[in-house]
Amino acid sequence: MIIDDYRKAIDELFARVNETQTEAIIAAGKMMADAMCEGRMIHIFDSGHIINSEMTQRSGGLLAPKMLRYYLKTESDGRPRPANATKNRSMEGIGEMVFNSSEICDGDVLIVGSVSGRNDQVVDIALNAKRKHNCQLIALTSLEYSSNVKSMHSSGLRLFEFADIVLDNCAPLGDGMLNIPGVPMPFAPASGLSACYIMWQVYCACLEEMLARGKTPSVLKSSNTPGGDEYNLEMEHRFAELGY
Repeated sequence: MIIDDYRKAIDELFARVNETQTEAIIAAGKMMADAMCEGRMIHIFDSGHIINSEMTQRSGGLLAPKMLRYYLKTESDGRPRPANATKNRSMEGIGEMVFNSSEICDGDVLIVGSVSGRNDQVVDIALNAKRKHNCQLIALTSLEYSSNVKSMHSSGLRLFEFADIVLDNCAPLGDGMLNIPGVPMPFAPASGLSACYIMWQVYCACLEEMLARGKTPSVLKSSNTPGGDEYNLEMEHRFAELGY
């Protein structure tokens, strides 16, 4: 059954993560703890599908990491052009705009999720934050995938080539794990579940490091439990004062 093949693939994926990523996971947790203790902020920017929502404002999760997102909408009603082949569609330069219009400050921690690590906007934001503003950069990416594609950024760099810490989600090239007869492309992406699995371990490592330092970071409570909203409001005030 395909379900059984999927379960086996997930077990093997998580086993690879456990075998290869523990050291980087612990280092990322310590980097987060250092930032929280020093009053710096932690930002999560994900070009993928999960960790922005999964890892921020989540009951049972750390309050300190905050989502970073931006929106760019252009309305243009001109008649369609044939592929606009001669037009440069690069969005390089957006990194500084995002930095200037956000709550990121010099020296903060930026966690960037991108499976391929090659998109020009993602690389521009990460590269700008690290090189111009000395942010500490944690990249959550697929080394197999990214190593086999070219960067879309003029620097020629992919995330794993300049991040301070690289968390390899161990996804295969193209992301799909299952080759199914009759289906032309690999099915069932690895990166989403792997990203969550890795990041919750990073949060565990951060929590353990904070407790070892005698500090208890704010953890959110479900608003659907008695007193949840009041508790979370208290945690928000605590975070504003302490930074964790």
